[in-house]
Amino acid sequence: MERQARIAAKVEHARVVERYLQWLGWSVAVLGALGVMAFAAAWADGSLGMNQAVSLILGTALAAILSGATAYGAGVSVGLGAERLELAALAARPARDAGPAGYPAGDVPG
Repeated sequence: MERQARIAAKVEHARVVERYLQWLGWSVAVLGALGVMAFAAAWADGSLGMNQAVSLILGTALAAILSGATAYGAGVSVGLGAERLELAALAARPARDAGPAGYPAGDVPG
């Protein structure tokens, strides 16, 4: 039973990490959008030249997209790994009232 408890704890930890990484991914996307808006505002009021503003806007947008997508994707991957671990643990757990070949007692074909 100790093994099952360890697996359950790992699955729960993975689910917490999954939520955190997905939140981080969305947060990076929001911060990137705010950065793009700030650079666009600076360009509009004349503080930045066209070349500088375009490079800052594109750089910020691309960095936010790549970083946010990476964090979000890592969260999804961790969540899928937790699902696989949980399914494997459930499949490996012996049935309590199992008859021959894992059939429930009384349901043995033949």
